[in-house]
Amino acid sequence: MAEKATINDQIRIEDTGVVLNSKLYQNLLTMLPIMTALFTDRTVGFYATDREKFIMKIDPLNRVSFVTTGKTFAKGGAADYVMDSGQSFAVELGAETYGIPLRVASFPIFDDDTGEAIGTIGMVITRHNAEAMKEMSQSFMDGLSEISAAVQQTAASAASINSSEQKLNQHIEEIGSSAKEIFSILDSIKSIADQTKMLGLNAAIEAARAGDAGKGFGVVAEEIRKLSESSKQTADGIGRLTRAIEEKISVAKDSSLTTMQASEEQAAASQEISASIEELLAISHKLNDLAENI
Repeated sequence: MAEKATINDQIRIEDTGVVLNSKLYQNLLTMLPIMTALFTDRTVGFYATDREKFIMKIDPLNRVSFVTTGKTFAKGGAADYVMDSGQSFAVELGAETYGIPLRVASFPIFDDDTGEAIGTIGMVITRHNAEAMKEMSQSFMDGLSEISAAVQQTAASAASINSSEQKLNQHIEEIGSSAKEIFSILDSIKSIADQTKMLGLNAAIEAARAGDAGKGFGVVAEEIRKLSESSKQTADGIGRLTRAIEEKISVAKDSSLTTMQASEEQAAASQEISASIEELLAISHKLNDLAENI
């Protein structure tokens, strides 16, 4: 892996030897290699033209592929515009032009004696770091947007679960109330069964007093006592089952309350996460804007 460049590295300068009547340009030939060396990531390059062609180039990473010293510059380009107008010019170029995003700025060089434009000095700054930052911030925003949507969906699901659990808890309460009503009814049935048994016993006594005439009635009285006893046993069985149901209802109620509380906490946590993601999204938007302006 290549070592990181330092300001002590030699920066090569291509020069066709053309002399311009400009002290500014002569000084720039001395200063520009030093200025380039200050960018240890080698993201900056310089070039110069006379009235027709490129005469100088400093390009450590060979990014300025449109400049070839000694070659005539294209008509209608930046150098041509600066020569005609005598004004500076800057343009942003996407990666589709030279394979990497660039910012190109060009400035006129004036003749020290006549004051007319006799050439240009150009500066090229590579923007691949800014482009990479922009792509990362965009990817970050996209990822956060997907997470935000998932969290919001989770929060909505938690709220829906909480609502369902509240309804379920209400139904369990109603079933519990119905179980209590069943116990009340069973007590009434057992009371009636006891009374019926007593009536049957009294009827059997009266049948015995009646002698042969009361035998038939005695059989009926015995069956009534058996029926009342059977009714009481059935009521006891129903009572045991109802108590078991009541115990299950209690367990279900506790579980429902736990689930309802958990869903409420999940919904609250999801809202907090969503708020935090919104803050991160705002930061990523600022990062994206910063990358645009680098």
